[in-house]
Amino acid sequence: MKRTISIFCTGLVVRLVALLYLVHVKPYMLTWGANEAAGIAGWIVRNHSFSSPFHDASGPTAWLAPIYPAVVAAVFWVFGIATPGSAIAVMIFNSICSAAAGVIIYMIAADVHSERAGVFAAWMWALCPYVAILPFIPWDTSLSALLLSAALLLTLRLHSGKSKRWAECGILWGIAALVSPTLFIGFPIIALLLLERGSRIRQVVIMTLFAFVLLLPWTVRNYFAFHQILPIRSNGLAEVYFANCGFETHPVGPSMEYQRLGEAKFIAQVNSRALKYIRTNPAIFIGDCLRRAMWFWIYPISFWPLSVVIDLAALAGIILLFRHCRQTAMLMLVVIAAYPLVYYASLNQSRYRHPIEPILYALGGIGLSELALRRRWSLGNTGKVSSATPSF
Repeated sequence: MKRTISIFCTGLVVRLVALLYLVHVKPYMLTWGANEAAGIAGWIVRNHSFSSPFHDASGPTAWLAPIYPAVVAAVFWVFGIATPGSAIAVMIFNSICSAAAGVIIYMIAADVHSERAGVFAAWMWALCPYVAILPFIPWDTSLSALLLSAALLLTLRLHSGKSKRWAECGILWGIAALVSPTLFIGFPIIALLLLERGSRIRQVVIMTLFAFVLLLPWTVRNYFAFHQILPIRSNGLAEVYFANCGFETHPVGPSMEYQRLGEAKFIAQVNSRALKYIRTNPAIFIGDCLRRAMWFWIYPISFWPLSVVIDLAALAGIILLFRHCRQTAMLMLVVIAAYPLVYYASLNQSRYRHPIEPILYALGGIGLSELALRRRWSLGNTGKVSSATPSF
């Protein structure tokens, strides 16, 4: 308990210090600008509606999943709509989520490998400079990282057959999806892995049912708002189009296409363009996806050597896990392999990689702690040999 408290408190202090510095050197970041979550949150506070986040537009939206705009709306209700104070409050909330993720990292690594691995992983996370900076971005990045790692932790702890545990796990996966649907991409594969050749059908059905029941109200809302089935967000293919064909028609730009057509017709039109581009330019599209995949694993560019070290350490960690527990390794691999697929095809930034970084750090802690242990063992053996060797 003391260890987890120290990990959380240290991580939070590091993030708040970084926040104070960034607020001082980049005060313009406290203006919300075209932040989409803030745009929707403003509608929630003023009109009690989940409406378009873009300039000169109104009407229902599913551009973002509902939970993070609701969090921002709660902050706006207390600190004012799109004020500098509300920006700082959101950044503090993000910092708390990021620091709490360090505790989850410790638990994952300790559960699947050793206490030593948990300590390595958690302290790397708590003290990492670029991880400490990310809460300054007023997006769902830190909350997504916390929820995805927590959902994975609950999944890894599904040892008993108690229905309550499986229901709780499904609920957490559903909550994660309502923050960002990309967090949910690996869930169907995870459910299949947990079946264990049909021996856990009842438990997996319970978990899956609770996850999808949580998504159902938002899906129903989207159906009545847009007269089509939109499980969580409307703009998946639109982001593919913008990334590959340009941002000329993006709603924040001057084209006003979104504002003129409304979200439903705009999305239908852009989706059609995206699919046509992929059909007519498959080689270019695949090449761009591969390029984005390469960049994904070295972001953020300013800290690329550290990112590469974490990637290599995580690779070592997953290899070690495969040797000891194949199912645990597969569950973790599915999450970190499935999550980035959307971003290989669309936009690619540091904050899009961040939700899987707690898992990478947990695996990296396993790899680095094992390396440290072997190095210590090697030095110990060397010392014994040398002490028994006569000097000449």
